[in-house]
Amino acid sequence: MVPETWIYATWLVKAFLYLGTACVIGGAFCYLLLKSHIELKRIIIKYVTVGAGLGLFSSILSFFILIGSFSNTGFSGMWDSNYINILINTSTGHAYVIRSTSFLLLFLFMLLKLSSRVRITKIEGSIFAALLIPIVFSFSQLGHVTNLSLFAQILLSIHVLAMSLWIGSLYPLWKTSKIINGLALKESMHLFGKIAAFIVGILIACGASVALLLLKNFNTLLNTPYGHGFIIKIVFVLCIFLLAAFNKWYFTPRLQHPKFAKQLSYAILFEMSLGLAILLTTSYITTVVGVE
Repeated sequence: MVPETWIYATWLVKAFLYLGTACVIGGAFCYLLLKSHIELKRIIIKYVTVGAGLGLFSSILSFFILIGSFSNTGFSGMWDSNYINILINTSTGHAYVIRSTSFLLLFLFMLLKLSSRVRITKIEGSIFAALLIPIVFSFSQLGHVTNLSLFAQILLSIHVLAMSLWIGSLYPLWKTSKIINGLALKESMHLFGKIAAFIVGILIACGASVALLLLKNFNTLLNTPYGHGFIIKIVFVLCIFLLAAFNKWYFTPRLQHPKFAKQLSYAILFEMSLGLAILLTTSYITTVVGVE
């Protein structure tokens, strides 16, 4: 296999990892946000379970893809025991193991909740949150800010958390617009809109700070593949912010009317497609291109 094959495989698997993380974090957030709507709880639990499974699968697969890229002996090189033993004893290997273990425990926990009552106690919620911490922080240990300061790594971790809250909430919100109607839907969307304004502020502050640390000067933004990819990502982000603002200020005040609820569901679907484009672009510039 040519080296480019491993790079593009890493890109796609990382996109799935972003998506799985977003499903888990955004789903957990919506479980709390929409806890008064019993009919949504099992749907959200299933959503978080799928996200945890996707995160587990992509975490394990990304490790073996890395092994394959090292051995460079084709598909069978992914199982090269010599490289596995070497990598597993490095800080990179430790990060992969911790992240995979966290996703595994989350997945098993969610399966248990699906097979029993869907109510999650405060103690279970605390355990859930504790398992999310190493997952979120792992992005700064296996990504393009690994060589930057601890402060930059924390900023990136917060950025990933906020991004996951936003994008991961879109599917549960879409289901809400299909199941709930009238004043209850309006109140739920209004509450999310107020919280989302705070999330946007964190996204912008942390994202801009990390970008300034990575892009040393304006020429890097304009004259490098990473800079070009970053600009494309910013365009997608601006589009999703504008759409979210339109949803908040136009649709939400009118959701007591059924036709606006239907239109909102279409708008959220489009917002979900923009979110997916952001995840694909982010994973592309952090794996295929990289900061030069």
